[in-house]
Amino acid sequence: MNMSAWRTKTWLRLKALAHRGAFDRDLEDEIAFHLAMRERKQQSLGLSADAARYNTRRRFGNVALIKEDTREMRTFTLLETFWQDLGYAARTLRKSPAFLAVVALSLALGIGANSTIYSVLNAVLYRPLPYREPNRLMAISETEAGRPDAENPPAIADAADWRKQSRVFEDIALTSFTEATPLAGDGRAEQARAQYVTANFFHLLGADPMLGRVFTASEAQDLTQTVVISSPFWKRRFNGDPGVLGKTFKVSGVLSTVIGVMPPGFGSFYGGPLDLWVPIDADSARYSERKDHWLMAIGRLKPGATRSQAQLEMGMIARRLEQAYPVTNKGEGAKVAPLHDALYRWAGRDLYPLFGAVVFVLLIRHRAAGMLHPGAAGS
Repeated sequence: MNMSAWRTKTWLRLKALAHRGAFDRDLEDEIAFHLAMRERKQQSLGLSADAARYNTRRRFGNVALIKEDTREMRTFTLLETFWQDLGYAARTLRKSPAFLAVVALSLALGIGANSTIYSVLNAVLYRPLPYREPNRLMAISETEAGRPDAENPPAIADAADWRKQSRVFEDIALTSFTEATPLAGDGRAEQARAQYVTANFFHLLGADPMLGRVFTASEAQDLTQTVVISSPFWKRRFNGDPGVLGKTFKVSGVLSTVIGVMPPGFGSFYGGPLDLWVPIDADSARYSERKDHWLMAIGRLKPGATRSQAQLEMGMIARRLEQAYPVTNKGEGAKVAPLHDALYRWAGRDLYPLFGAVVFVLLIRHRAAGMLHPGAAGS
């Protein structure tokens, strides 16, 4: 069917739908005309009026079914039925204002809850991480003997060895969970939310500060240290002062100098506000005993490298470390997973069942509404 014929057919159907009364009258007249003509023909063959009528109706078929088939061909039957059902539901609800209030409230709560849950799912599961080439970012965890599915933070010294020995990863950085940290200085004391990170953390993510710089490899915790602050903290504590670089305050008793301010939107992996980043040296002798398991390892794959290659290589490195350090690394392995999955797989476990439960409750309420008012619920 060409476009012109399709438009003509659609227009005739819409016209018939809009003038339903006239269409039905025309259809009745047309069927009556055909029946009368056939009866006359039967009578001309010598049949009586009653016999001609009976014979004509028997051969013509079910008049009601013919009318219905004609309406389906010449109108939009589904649309017509929808409007009829909608009108019936509206009349039913108008007669039962209390029931209408319950239905409206149930729909509002259900739709609102579903919209909220979907927004969270979209934010944490479907949207890619806001970093350079996020598909190349991997989380590297330590596994225990006999528990290959267990995922634990690696010993800091182990992660340092991973970085030195890996040929599949461009770089491997470490970061802590967000921690409450006491601040002092300028006559003000407060609790700040801080993350401890290795100096290569920002470069690995492809994140640049909007003011100043990030850490260098030589900067780490000591009697004095440098810190990078977040944009919200910069505005709150320093009133957005562009001369904030070089200002000092104490972080957990350590004199700290501000060297950079990160742009708005760059924050914690784990949600919630973040105030500052503190450098940590993974190669420090203080971590050489391989007993410190409190930092998350993040690796960036080299271009063209795959997760499978990284997993194979990390398994080989883990076996080398087990041989070199049998006391602390006995039975330990390494597991590589996409960073997005490592950070947010909990959302799928928690939110998908909740999303399904809300939909299920809506269906139950819809069914209950159908039992109380069959026409209103379409049951």
